[in-house]
Amino acid sequence: PELVDLDEELMERPIQERFEELAQALRDDGHEELEVRRIVRAVGGSGFNLNLFPNIACSMAFFRVMQPISVNETEIHHSVITMDGGPQIANQYRLRLHEHFQGPFGFGTPDDSEAWERVQHGANAGHDLWIMLNRGLPGEVKTEDGLKSDVSAETGMRAAYQQWKKMMTA
Repeated sequence: PELVDLDEELMERPIQERFEELAQALRDDGHEELEVRRIVRAVGGSGFNLNLFPNIACSMAFFRVMQPISVNETEIHHSVITMDGGPQIANQYRLRLHEHFQGPFGFGTPDDSEAWERVQHGANAGHDLWIMLNRGLPGEVKTEDGLKSDVSAETGMRAAYQQWKKMMTA
């Protein structure tokens, strides 16, 4: 899917078919076309992953806080991001997208949860086994403020493990 950008020059891009009903509802409510396009693009998310060491993540339309409870248990709290004072229908779309991706039968959370559980099992399997976190490695680009990579790369996970190792060995 196309990444969402709110730059003025990109507002002329066609609205994705899945958001056309929302766009029409906003037009019917009297919103000007540029505002409709901005709202629709904002509802779709911004196409990024941001991980704040050690336990916070922000991606598309949510914040996630992972709270360790014990060696074998972690609580994960999700909060959907909506527009403060924004159109109710747009915020409802945003919430439905969040549920579609992060819900118990969603596109993202079941997959992520399974991966986290398998990593935990793998970490207990022995000292000589490697955890592979190489997704997106060839596409990483060094920038002034860090690394830039594809939204699905494991760049943030590599950085988190590097920081954890640094803190545990300091």
